[in-house]
Amino acid sequence: MNSLLRKPLKRTISALLVTSIFATILFGNYAFAADQPVNHTEASNSLTWREAGNNHYDIYSAYSIGFMGAEWSSARKAWGFNYRIVGTGASRYNDKATSKIRIAAFEIEGTSNTSKLALWSSADSKYIGSAPESSGFKPGYSTLAGAIIGFAITAINDLKAGYAWAIAGLIDAMRSTVDDVVTTDNRLWRKWDWSSDISDTGQYFWFIADVEPNQTAQISTEYMIFGPGYELLSAGVRYRNLEAGSAGRSLAAKTNENWNPGMMSASEKEEYGIEEIPRDEFDKRAKELNISSRSIEEFSKSDEDVFYYAHDFKEYEVSEPELATVSSKTDLIKEINESLKRSSKIVEAFSTNEVLQEEDQAIIDKHTVKVMKLKELLNKVQTLNEEDSAAINAQRKAFQNEL
Repeated sequence: MNSLLRKPLKRTISALLVTSIFATILFGNYAFAADQPVNHTEASNSLTWREAGNNHYDIYSAYSIGFMGAEWSSARKAWGFNYRIVGTGASRYNDKATSKIRIAAFEIEGTSNTSKLALWSSADSKYIGSAPESSGFKPGYSTLAGAIIGFAITAINDLKAGYAWAIAGLIDAMRSTVDDVVTTDNRLWRKWDWSSDISDTGQYFWFIADVEPNQTAQISTEYMIFGPGYELLSAGVRYRNLEAGSAGRSLAAKTNENWNPGMMSASEKEEYGIEEIPRDEFDKRAKELNISSRSIEEFSKSDEDVFYYAHDFKEYEVSEPELATVSSKTDLIKEINESLKRSSKIVEAFSTNEVLQEEDQAIIDKHTVKVMKLKELLNKVQTLNEEDSAAINAQRKAFQNEL
């Protein structure tokens, strides 16, 4: 394995943005299939390293994230943007399956206007899934995320991965289990690990981003696989804007603590596709729309007569946030931070494995030292004068020596 670590890695990156708008029949009677997103985005990545002759390893990672619609919560005074995310991973040796995947993980973070944003998920079986697994429930993933699973499989196969499962096969293989969980208002981390490395894997996660009315927040999403040799392969970080109405519209939302979407003007309701679901129709529509268990519980316990669901809020991918200033110093700080994040994720992923192997500890030790050195280097660079190019170049050389 040590010889593999010295082999040069060739990375290829592929990202696909696809936006799909699914038809509705009549306002107030949306005909969405329960698993169909309002829009979705795919991201994928691969790396190759070669051995003697024509022998080579290929590692593949891809994911699809779909926005499903937004639910109003009077208890939290926020719109809950519902997402399904599905990741796929594969490892190959000379184009045949080989076991090089030890860990898979999702990370979702709030990246803008985070004081108006809160991330949430549930321990309920229908919110999580993974394959291959030997235990766990099968809550019916086809109706929850069948379409997103298909998009994720297409994304990895577009890299010529020869993924092990088709849609039905992956759905059948998935079980509702997870090995490590971190949940805060601004970060969700879900991780799976295997004591014996695997060749193909797939994960599913349903989460909600609560955004206050008339606010725009931003989240980032990432799917990663980990294993000895390559350590971490990310399918890519993607950024999404979540617009819970337009600033300056429905001004009562800013002044009336009892505001609800029923106070929106007729034109606003039409613009955002606000469906008003009466209590006597709620159970039926909750099932059809896959409304979250949290919202079902809140509404059932409330004395409200109407539940509000937004089909057409603006939700879309955006490019990576730009730095406020651009210079050789800020560029170097960005590069160091990216490397620091990568090493930190590797340490977090491997250190929480249920069975810690000797290779795992070596990887943890390596990147723990690297994190310490990168933090020291970052502190030095942050104190440099923007105009001192010689000092900046010296620190860049020091950074390159740490890669």
